[in-house]
Amino acid sequence: MRPQHSTKTGSVLVWTVLIIGILSLIAMETLRLVTAKYQNALQTSTWQEALLAAESGIDLAIVELRKSLYPQPNHAWEDWNNPPGNNVIGYERTTVPNAGLNGTPMTIDTNVDAPSQLVDPTNSWQYYRIRTVGTIRITGPARVSDNPQDTKLRRLSLRWERFTNGLLISKPLDDGPQVSRRIEAIVRPVSAFDQAIMSVGVVDLTNQNIVVDSYDSSDPTKSTNGLYDPDPLKRQENGDIATNGQLIEAGNAQIHGDVATNAGTVSGAANITGIERTDFYQEPIPIGAPSWASSSSASLNDSTTINANAMRGASRYTFSSISLSGNKTLTLAGNSNGSQTYIEIYVTGDMSVTGTGQIVVEPGVTATIYFAGSVDISGNGVLNSNNQPGDFLLYGIQPPTNSSEHVSIGGNSQITASIYAPGHDVTVNGGGTNGHVYGSIVGKTVTMTGVSNLHYDERLGSIGVINNYKIVSWFEDNR
Repeated sequence: MRPQHSTKTGSVLVWTVLIIGILSLIAMETLRLVTAKYQNALQTSTWQEALLAAESGIDLAIVELRKSLYPQPNHAWEDWNNPPGNNVIGYERTTVPNAGLNGTPMTIDTNVDAPSQLVDPTNSWQYYRIRTVGTIRITGPARVSDNPQDTKLRRLSLRWERFTNGLLISKPLDDGPQVSRRIEAIVRPVSAFDQAIMSVGVVDLTNQNIVVDSYDSSDPTKSTNGLYDPDPLKRQENGDIATNGQLIEAGNAQIHGDVATNAGTVSGAANITGIERTDFYQEPIPIGAPSWASSSSASLNDSTTINANAMRGASRYTFSSISLSGNKTLTLAGNSNGSQTYIEIYVTGDMSVTGTGQIVVEPGVTATIYFAGSVDISGNGVLNSNNQPGDFLLYGIQPPTNSSEHVSIGGNSQITASIYAPGHDVTVNGGGTNGHVYGSIVGKTVTMTGVSNLHYDERLGSIGVINNYKIVSWFEDNR
């Protein structure tokens, strides 16, 4: 007979091999699952990074659009193939280092154009279309996820490229698998008069219990005959105040709108109907001297009438200074029937209107005044016959560094004007018509003295110089 121990030894060996095989299969399956999960997590992270890259392309385009608003030389579109236009696409490719994902860089392809169908018919402002593709390589093998839904959602470019120069075509990948995500955004211009008050530094309402609110002269439901109406059904809540600084001295103000500072505080506000933010910052675009300005100019210190024209840009005047007092009047004359006319004035020095001196803006005239020096308007001040703040626009040319220029505007009559002077200290002195001011004010600092009411005309948000661009639509093209 064969010995019993030989059979037992053989059985142990079989069981040992079988257990080792089972454990090996378990280890292999565990490794497969862990590897798949790791690969899925890596692809998910890469997919999210590609979206960040595409969104960064929107920011890059807006930066170039803002550059184009600055006085020349502004260096806008310098690294692009050409500036955008109607049927003209501005294109740039940017490679951005990445701290994560083993330092895999991101590639951003940005296209900007200005289609003619995106021109606002009310003010001829051009909206821009921005299309961006953010691409980042996938480290690891070109392997689909173990979750079919992830594969359908992310549509990774594992073997074939989905986006090429903004087009949905396929071609072999030269550098391995990658993720591409595409975004399209429409941006609109933002007026320099987009708020009731905007200051680079301090806003001081000087404890006058001021009421700040808004109306819309172009909307009969928000105004009466184009004028402010205190009726609660027509008074609006868009009297926004903002500063790049850290302090708004509200002076017990009633603010019917939002208040924003740059990590600062609002001191003394009795009531704010809107949102109080501390994350505001917007660099005002400096104003340069008009390109049409004449090199030779005379001072104006006597009663004078200059005529506006029905065509924009056809009536332009340059003065070295304006000084009116003692019944001296500058009349900006329009058509006798009060139809719309335009006039532009550039003052290379200071403006002063005091005592019984006066600037008269006749009916139908829209007057734009650029000034390089300081402005002092008091006494009879400015008679804006249209009673529309959009018809008397004051633009302060950016003063030299370390220069101290100011704007002080007041008068016996109501103040109806819009002031954009981000390099000037602006003081508005109330007094006429119970201290009411109609318009918008932008300054290096803004101080309101003797003003009981500031009424912001929302129509100003669609006129004047462009100060910024804002996204109005955004979607991801995931076809």
